[in-house]
Amino acid sequence: MSRKQAAKARPGKAETERKRDERAARRALARERRNRPQAEGEGGLAGQLQALGLRLREVPGDGNCLFRALGDQLEGHSRDHLKHRQETVDYMIKQREDFEPFVEDDVPFEKHVANLAQPGTFAGNDAIVAFAKNNQVNVVIHQLNAPLWQIRGTDKSNARELHIAYRYGEHYDSVRKINDNSEAPARLQTEMLCRNECNKKEKEEAESEEEVQDEIEDAVQKVRNATGCLDADLIIRILETEDYNIESAIFVVCQINEVKRLHAEKAQEAQEINLPKLHPRPALWEENGSGTRIFGSQEMENNKPQMSSLEENQASKKQAPKVSNRQEKKQQRLEKKRRQEDRHRQKVLGSKSNLSDNNKNAMESESQVTLVKTIAALNI
Repeated sequence: MSRKQAAKARPGKAETERKRDERAARRALARERRNRPQAEGEGGLAGQLQALGLRLREVPGDGNCLFRALGDQLEGHSRDHLKHRQETVDYMIKQREDFEPFVEDDVPFEKHVANLAQPGTFAGNDAIVAFAKNNQVNVVIHQLNAPLWQIRGTDKSNARELHIAYRYGEHYDSVRKINDNSEAPARLQTEMLCRNECNKKEKEEAESEEEVQDEIEDAVQKVRNATGCLDADLIIRILETEDYNIESAIFVVCQINEVKRLHAEKAQEAQEINLPKLHPRPALWEENGSGTRIFGSQEMENNKPQMSSLEENQASKKQAPKVSNRQEKKQQRLEKKRRQEDRHRQKVLGSKSNLSDNNKNAMESESQVTLVKTIAALNI
């Protein structure tokens, strides 16, 4: 191999420095894990994050942990932590009036930013604020048994969020989705669970129930107009059976009406045939009978209402129990109607909920954003 080819084969200076930095980071992480205090108790912050479907991606505690964790969130790796540190310091110098009042221990601002620019110098909240504003992102900080801290670098509603964990009072790690081992940028987004959302959900459910009730009433009215049937309970039962297909319900109601008409005709024919046999006129009152000759035709006419009154009493006695049965059946129909309406309402609400969930899942898959549910958060 010629000298020129050997020079080309050797890695460049930047690549050599990058590999040296990675080796140093691995050694620092191993050393930091051995010396790390066991202050989080059983499960600790890792268990708290696991309940949210998240995990820690640890970075070395070499003084660069904040910029390593933020770089892992922003770019998918922590190799550019020195660049992020310098950009943050430059932004603080440019916006000096915003950061100088918060420098602690009466340290001059120039000395504070000069120290912060040195690799291995621990950075605090002022650096997080500067990083967030410079990159137009929101930084979300997870802590053990504490609400989330949100450091807002922008007021945009769709701003990107970087999630990091603050541990042991001095160390930052990156927070990832539980199965995310890639070197792709992390995409987590907080989802606030507050009373306003609950009220909104209840309102949507109430509106959906009203819509379902309106749909049922509209379907009943259409069937009633088409068939002339006034029995709303019957129509609702048929609609339930026909899966609320209005045309099918109209056809069934028409069939039922036709069957009722045929039964009524047959019953009337049977009544006309059987009535004379049930109540035959005695020969005594025939036109040439003894009763007619003795009492005259007027008495015969007077005798007819008595017979008819007797028939009416017998008919009323037979019909009396039917009235109570009809009322009982009506109550049963009302109960069944309510159950059917409840089933239909649940069915419609369930279909709408599934559609909403599908749309939500589709949006999540398109944006590849994992929602982090939280009840409380403190904004800075």
